[in-house]
Amino acid sequence: MDARRRTLTVFGLAFGLLFLEACGGLPRSLRRDIASANDQLQQAERHVQRSAETVRQDMAQAPELFRGTNVSTEWPARLAAAQQKIDAAKNDNRQLAELEHRYRRDARIRAEQLLADERNLRETAVRESAAVEASAGKWLGFQRNLSYSVGNMKTEYDAVKAVDLSPVAATVERTEHDWPAKKGDLDSRLAALRAVPQTIEAKWQATEAARKDAIGGNATGTEIASLIEEDDFLSQEKTGLPQQAQELGGLCSQLYDSWDKILTDLDVSHYSDDTIYREKLRTVRTHFTDVPAKKSEVSSNEQWKDVSEASYQAVKNDLGMAIAHKDTGKYDSEAQAIAQPAGFAYIASPAQGSNQYGYWTHDGGNSFWTFFPQYLLMRELLWGHDHRPVLVDEYNGYHTAQSSGQTYYGKDTATSQPRYGSHGTFTQKHYANSRYVQSGGFSGSSYASGTRGSSTRFDRTNDEFHRGAVPGENSAGHRFGSRPGSSSGRRFGSLGRSRSMGRSFGRHR
Repeated sequence: MDARRRTLTVFGLAFGLLFLEACGGLPRSLRRDIASANDQLQQAERHVQRSAETVRQDMAQAPELFRGTNVSTEWPARLAAAQQKIDAAKNDNRQLAELEHRYRRDARIRAEQLLADERNLRETAVRESAAVEASAGKWLGFQRNLSYSVGNMKTEYDAVKAVDLSPVAATVERTEHDWPAKKGDLDSRLAALRAVPQTIEAKWQATEAARKDAIGGNATGTEIASLIEEDDFLSQEKTGLPQQAQELGGLCSQLYDSWDKILTDLDVSHYSDDTIYREKLRTVRTHFTDVPAKKSEVSSNEQWKDVSEASYQAVKNDLGMAIAHKDTGKYDSEAQAIAQPAGFAYIASPAQGSNQYGYWTHDGGNSFWTFFPQYLLMRELLWGHDHRPVLVDEYNGYHTAQSSGQTYYGKDTATSQPRYGSHGTFTQKHYANSRYVQSGGFSGSSYASGTRGSSTRFDRTNDEFHRGAVPGENSAGHRFGSRPGSSSGRRFGSLGRSRSMGRSFGRHR
């Protein structure tokens, strides 16, 4: 009887735990994560305390070396800040312990947030304390091996002086000729690069006496401290100056490209307990090879990528639209993040009449946009083969929406439904074979039934979008559509000829 009672008791407890978990208690996996975080936090605190003690001992070994230096106050302050992060992480840990006994439906979300914050605080504290400890060790090592250290400084000095800035200077000069609006910014960036070797030379001359004393074994603590600081600066600029020159060249390259990220599909998949959100993006890039002659080439790359649920929700109304756009003559960081009908960004205002991409045509009382022949391929990549002209009234509506930071979805006059976006009539026609549509993306929508009111403009601000990133992976301005191992990228040759589309479809990459 007792055995049976014990069995029933154990069963009851197990059932109770399962019931509590089902009612909002923390899952076992999350409780394991909390226990692991607690262990890791204790290890992190011991690490920070050891680093603080090591640095204290290092500074006590050579007080004359550190006396009066910036690091004598900087290092203790950084170590104290690391300990404060540990204390904040411990507070998160205490809240996690409380959540383990709280069976509410929001407990899991809060626990995950606390775990992420605790991990960030803990890891940052460890990195910071380790960096201070390494710096203190470097100072003592420099003092113990003065001759070698001074010789290494000379090697670093020569490396910085040998950096050739003439190639990037030539690139800047050419770019300023093509894009004069960026001249002031590019000149400022180039001047900052050219100032580095001058600063290096001045610092090097200022430490000449200290270097001689160090080699002769007569250097004071103050002199050694000045040499260490100079060595840190040289070490930083030895890699920093070439990198900054490369980045400036990359910024110049960005000005020659316009690009659009077109949302061509959306998908939600379920695997066991996981939900996978994906979006398919087609990046259409127009690269100018000769700005004065308006010669360019167009490339296209399309691929799926996993995204967070929040990112998916942010663009779920924007199928078929450009969810990011950058004009030529601008840096990638200046890209627009407000969704817009694909291709509209290339249209000139009616008052302007025309631009490098096309012109307004007036016929039969109507005004509609016409692309120049060399940009017909770009138009097809943005809109598809079956397109219709953009009328002036539609452009004016788009321009008004963009000016106020809103997304323009247009209006189909025949149905009073939106024309663009996930529920637009244009999209339903051109993306009928997409996963989004095939999975019932339009079914159940008020747009599909035509019952929605006439308003077709949806508010959208920049901070709703999850992308500020540049669709080219790096800032070096490499040719788009040449991703290694990918077969989705295509490059379509020069579009500089005006009598025909001038396209040559290259091999798939």
